[in-house]
Amino acid sequence: MSIYKITFVEETTNVGGSVANKYITKPIILANESTALDIRITANVASTAAVKMFYRLSNADDARKMGDLAWEPFNSDGTPDTAVEPTENRYQFKEHKYTASGLTSFTAFQLKIVMKGTNSSYPPIIRDMRGIALAI
Repeated sequence: MSIYKITFVEETTNVGGSVANKYITKPIILANESTALDIRITANVASTAAVKMFYRLSNADDARKMGDLAWEPFNSDGTPDTAVEPTENRYQFKEHKYTASGLTSFTAFQLKIVMKGTNSSYPPIIRDMRGIALAI
């Protein structure tokens, strides 16, 4: 008899995470320093699913590699700024907005979208992602 130990890994750790379905951008290098992020995705998310968004920041003075930095969730838990009603069918897409302001100044950032659900027949579908870094 073998015993398996399941280890849960938070999505905020720098490497890995227990959720199988995720998308991670390449690091985005900025010409000027910024202090805020405004990210929007268009997604089909059923009532049995969820999408969470994370970011990590770096600047020219940071000696660490981007991959060594932990992920920060938008809105402290990765949820959109305002609740978005679940979609009613597979062809309906809604905008999800994620913002973070008052951040320490950064010249590079990276995004991570975590998609999960309890019904494999209705996974979250991301149609597009748009984002801007702001100096406010």
